[in-house]
Amino acid sequence: MPLKRIPILTYHAVEEVASPLFTPPSVFESHLASLATAGYQAVSLATLLAWLKEPAHLLPARPVAFTFDDGYASVYTTAWPRLQAHGFSATVFLVTGYCGRDNRWPGQPAGMPVRPLLTWEQAGRLAAAGWELGAHTRSHAPLPALGLDQAEEEIAASQQAIQVHTGHPARVFAYPYGATNPAVAGLVRRYFDGAASVRLGLVSAGSEPYALSRLDAYYFRPGLTPHLDRPLFHHYLRLRQGLRAARRRWRPDWDSRLSPHASQ
Repeated sequence: MPLKRIPILTYHAVEEVASPLFTPPSVFESHLASLATAGYQAVSLATLLAWLKEPAHLLPARPVAFTFDDGYASVYTTAWPRLQAHGFSATVFLVTGYCGRDNRWPGQPAGMPVRPLLTWEQAGRLAAAGWELGAHTRSHAPLPALGLDQAEEEIAASQQAIQVHTGHPARVFAYPYGATNPAVAGLVRRYFDGAASVRLGLVSAGSEPYALSRLDAYYFRPGLTPHLDRPLFHHYLRLRQGLRAARRRWRPDWDSRLSPHASQ
């Protein structure tokens, strides 16, 4: 049997906006249609984590996970109906201190379109429909820039807020900006069963549960669907990851001049 390589797709907002973080609805629909036609079935991150812990845990023949970072309102209004039409569910990572507000948190890069985020009521409806709720901190702070006490407060408070406001537990986490280090990962381990990174790649047996690789929607095209579980595609993602890591060394994803969390 060939090695199972599982894509975790990463989206943010599903809107007609010229930004790498915004996926046009028509493009989003083309992603879903290509995956459904190829026989992919959606699974939660909890299901993937159970499989990583115990490989005998059953998965569909062609599993895929859909994740949405930040919790934009368009996830509810635009993405949910399209996913539902194809029989898919997803995971949404909430910035809990900004639910019902918009994406103007400290450190947001200049030029980022301002868009509303999910309300707690909308998040609760998604969870009731079978979606997985995950935590993305309280204020989208780059955690390595904080003291450990601050970082733990961001992590723990976001988990608690989801439980309090929706009645549903949050057992998975996503690092804001993908920024982490061993100390931060250690804190996340105290509270969550696993965590998603922004490292480009696919999940396979032996993947680190607290640094799950994902496939950013920006790099996904429907024509790539037949190749997702092939080694060549994995090598392609490693190349793209190297280029992206080099860019981030001189231009991080957050604006530290605007963030009160940044270390002095």
